[in-house]
Amino acid sequence: MNKFRTNLITIPHSYYDDTSILLNQYVYDPDNGICRSLYLLSGERFENRVKLDFPNPFKIEEPQFDVLQSGSITGILCLYSSYPSNEIVLWNPTINEFKVIPHSSVDSVPPYRHIHKEILGFGYDPISEDYKIITYVYFSRVNDQSILPPNVNWEDFAHSREISYEPVWEIYSLRCNFWKKIDIPLPICCYCKGEGLYMDGICHWPATCEDDGQHYLVSFYLNNEVCFITPIPIDINFDENYIVQKKLLMLNGSLACILWYKYTTTYHILFLGELGVKESWTKLFVIELSDYIGYPIGVAKKCDIFFLKGDRELVYFDLCTEMIEKLGCIKRKYYSTKIIIYKKNLVSIEK
Repeated sequence: MNKFRTNLITIPHSYYDDTSILLNQYVYDPDNGICRSLYLLSGERFENRVKLDFPNPFKIEEPQFDVLQSGSITGILCLYSSYPSNEIVLWNPTINEFKVIPHSSVDSVPPYRHIHKEILGFGYDPISEDYKIITYVYFSRVNDQSILPPNVNWEDFAHSREISYEPVWEIYSLRCNFWKKIDIPLPICCYCKGEGLYMDGICHWPATCEDDGQHYLVSFYLNNEVCFITPIPIDINFDENYIVQKKLLMLNGSLACILWYKYTTTYHILFLGELGVKESWTKLFVIELSDYIGYPIGVAKKCDIFFLKGDRELVYFDLCTEMIEKLGCIKRKYYSTKIIIYKKNLVSIEK
């Protein structure tokens, strides 16, 4: 195990060959309001920043959208705008090409329910040579009569049993250009939120059961649509005064989960040995710091873990040297900040 730990922090994985580091920020600017910026980071300590053009592929001006970390290693970025119409766009920054993804059938207005969508996975299926997107769609009741069409009677609508609120899993195939429903064998009490990961044709994302607080790793093979559910052990001293925080990471090509209590200074890093086997999680690192360094937002090449501090400053922790370095970014109010591993891709999205 010590050899694995040593190799993990000293030998770069081929996964990171020819990759770049992108810093995606969604910030408040006193002069321009809320705006999004994308930077290319370089240098031994990521001290060089080049702002990239970030064209607007959406149908509205100044849309609020997110950039998924999942699948960025393919050279294609998945952009998602939940408001006002659940738009998904694929973007190849290298050749500045966009592909607007069509809506699925569940996005249609009837039967008049609020739609909430989580984009949990995006990646490339190397066997079928196809890009795919995984979504979790759930619904809530409409409580405002004014948003219903004039030909719909409110009383009939309010008491209708024909409207389903059952959540739906869907997968989109770029090659076939269509959505279809899939089955993910998670307990009904589970909700899926949080940043997903992609590697070697598999999408991974976190899930939590509301009934008992159990945490899971969901791993979905894009080619054969086989799914593995792996419980995540909360291998951390219990403290009833805090809620356990977790974040999935890809550390030098290995799937890991970092656990900590908010506003505390100890971080536990577990590595997964085998999908579907809870006992194969192994704790390799316990990071004990003198100061709180905040929430992990991503990993650079090898084992540099980026954090967003409570004072809104960006820092990274080097697992090799166990040193904390400041990124030197301007302190502003961040609504969303993440580190994205990106590899240039000269091939068209449609090919």
